[in-house]
Amino acid sequence: MSHDDRTAHSVGEAGNPALRIDVLVSVGRHGLTERARRADLDARALELALQLGEDGRRLNLEVCHAGAPGDDTEAALRDYLGMGLERLNWIHTRESSDVLSVLRDYLRQRDSGSEPRLVLCGMRAEEGEGSGVVPVALAEQLGWASVPGIVAVETVERASDQWYAQVLQALPRGQRRRLRVRLPAILGVDVAAPTPRQSAFGPARRGILEPVAAAGELQPDASLAAWPLMPAKPRPKRLKIVTASNARDRFKAAAAKADSGGGKLLTDVTPQQGAEAIVALLKEEGVLR
Repeated sequence: MSHDDRTAHSVGEAGNPALRIDVLVSVGRHGLTERARRADLDARALELALQLGEDGRRLNLEVCHAGAPGDDTEAALRDYLGMGLERLNWIHTRESSDVLSVLRDYLRQRDSGSEPRLVLCGMRAEEGEGSGVVPVALAEQLGWASVPGIVAVETVERASDQWYAQVLQALPRGQRRRLRVRLPAILGVDVAAPTPRQSAFGPARRGILEPVAAAGELQPDASLAAWPLMPAKPRPKRLKIVTASNARDRFKAAAAKADSGGGKLLTDVTPQQGAEAIVALLKEEGVLR
């Protein structure tokens, strides 16, 4: 069954309505060739949404991009269509427009109030500011919950006339935290989320890029106009400043090796001893309980 078919059957019984998911996508840029492509984190967000539909949950799925028209933009958006979509909503804006107000009005316009609702997007864009602020600021303006670092949406259920989603959040050192989030909510998808499926050429060509008019007047991004933009370059590594009173201490500081940050070096141990040391470290970090 196509996703449009799921949308047509989403009106169902009042006790078990379809899950409304909006996926916000952006145009990415390849790190080496600089060719326009689908953004990796946004593609992972779309993959999470598609997997929810494959698990048997009825979905009302819509994918949206807000940006200026262009050949590179169209090619990148068709990469999303190639993941199995029949259409993608495209709000045409100007290069200098504030997409935050555009997306806010778009989500408000499509709020039925009766469906459980999730908005998925990558935690940050690959072009422009790439600050990661958009999901948080969007949730604040809408009055919705915002949770970053999501790697899985496990369940969506109703309790006491309110919908909740159980999600899995990525933490440092490979740890995970299970959260119960009140809907509607905007979830920022982490790089540890499932790898997005390949984009197929045929569906990408057949899919429809649906033009959508902005709900309100396009507002210029005043802060962006005031900021200078330049290509990102790797920053030089900062040297540690050594304060020593004599030549001996300065020589020792210059010749000393960098700290490894902890850990233990095992040499000439049996496989059993090595395995026990690894298990002990995982327990210490909280990965195993």
